[in-house]
Amino acid sequence: MGRFSKTTQIKNNTDRVGFISAFNDVMAKRGFVPCSEDEAAKSYLFAFSEGGWVTFTSESEDVPQVAKEMNVTSFSVEVVDSDFAILTLNNGDTVIFGDGSGYGIEDSPKGERKFWEPLLADGKIWEQFCKVRDKHEVFVEDALCEAAPILGIDTKYIIADYNELLDMAESDENIETLYFKEKTADKKSKPMTLNAAFVKVFGEALEPLGFKKIKSRYPYFVRVVPGGEIIHVITIISEQGLTRSEKAFKIRGGVATIYRGKIDLTINPRNSNWFIEITDAYSKTHQFENNFEMFKKLNRFIYVTNNHHSMTETLVNALGYTKQSMAEALVDALGYTKQFLLPVLDNVTTLSECADFYWLFHPMILSIYYDKDWGMAKDLGQSEGLMLFKIYNTRDYEAKSMEGIERFKTEMLYAMKTGRTGYTPETLDLACKRAEEQTKKDVTDFDEYFNRPQLNADVLNELKRRKKENIEKLRGYGIEI
Repeated sequence: MGRFSKTTQIKNNTDRVGFISAFNDVMAKRGFVPCSEDEAAKSYLFAFSEGGWVTFTSESEDVPQVAKEMNVTSFSVEVVDSDFAILTLNNGDTVIFGDGSGYGIEDSPKGERKFWEPLLADGKIWEQFCKVRDKHEVFVEDALCEAAPILGIDTKYIIADYNELLDMAESDENIETLYFKEKTADKKSKPMTLNAAFVKVFGEALEPLGFKKIKSRYPYFVRVVPGGEIIHVITIISEQGLTRSEKAFKIRGGVATIYRGKIDLTINPRNSNWFIEITDAYSKTHQFENNFEMFKKLNRFIYVTNNHHSMTETLVNALGYTKQSMAEALVDALGYTKQFLLPVLDNVTTLSECADFYWLFHPMILSIYYDKDWGMAKDLGQSEGLMLFKIYNTRDYEAKSMEGIERFKTEMLYAMKTGRTGYTPETLDLACKRAEEQTKKDVTDFDEYFNRPQLNADVLNELKRRKKENIEKLRGYGIEI
């Protein structure tokens, strides 16, 4: 499946502060006021390009209408299955990039020169725009990225959807996120963003179980395990639906110790590799069952908005997905979280059980880096490997490592029978032999740092440093530990 996305590009005739002020004025006329993310009924993202354009997107469906009410020049960019893109000016004039013939569009509109030429960046000419417009790239996104500098739009913004811009916002100072609530909203019926609805639905269920929503721009619920060395985390990520008019999300959970390189809950959970999803929890506890219907239910939770169109409804029904609202999807996800994900986390209450969790789900998280800064410079702060020195001797470490190889081999042999892996008996045997060779080296390194007093002292000092730093971080998030 290709990309379905839609953004609006607005020509900004003022500075950034002036633009945001004008946008707030429009939202005020619509009955909305700025607020925090937790209160938000609507959220909007703005990416400011140096060429004077602002890329505008949202989880809401009202972006074109809001842009129109701002009374500025704008055009929408709608990507359809990566085959073609429709660029529509706010006066209705349209340009199509790519090949829309498979969708019944034989004569693609070329756009009126008099409308589009004034929008080109300084030094760019109409003929350059037309040359890119008429290209038939395999992926229309390539043509749009080539057209972006001709218009004066940053290449990485022109095709980015809401989720992609949200990910970029962590490190891109040119992206703004604005949240709004209704001035006189009925608390029982007011609409919510996905994150806000997640906090409400899951918060009511998780807080009695010891979880607490932390201070972060992302919706993390954290529970401290008695003893203060381990935390459990539940969060959510939004996903692209099957078509551009529907939405989806996944629930993620994980465990972390205060001995990992760095506990960082300020980053988007989409970009963290230490979480598991409900499907992971289900597959490991129902390892040799081939239940496709259950995997389909758990893979992601799809919901439709009130204004979904017939193509979405037809496709959802054809693939066997239940058509449901966002609230219904969250309640459904909560039920499966309680059934499959939470029991896995509940069983992790000691460092030894934490290690078992990672051997099962993410063995690479237990890698140990023996360089000067223990792997921190390689951005490996999520590594939990150093914690193993607190619970294993060399013999235990070797046994657990070999158990992991045997588990992998068993899983892949089953997957080969069901046709769900690319391994052959020969390639699997080779992979296992390489893993055993690496394990021998890892055991030798572990033994040296476990038994040599000075090296062992270095390990213990680093663990002490990490403990102090991570406890301070958790307290900064509002977690008592």
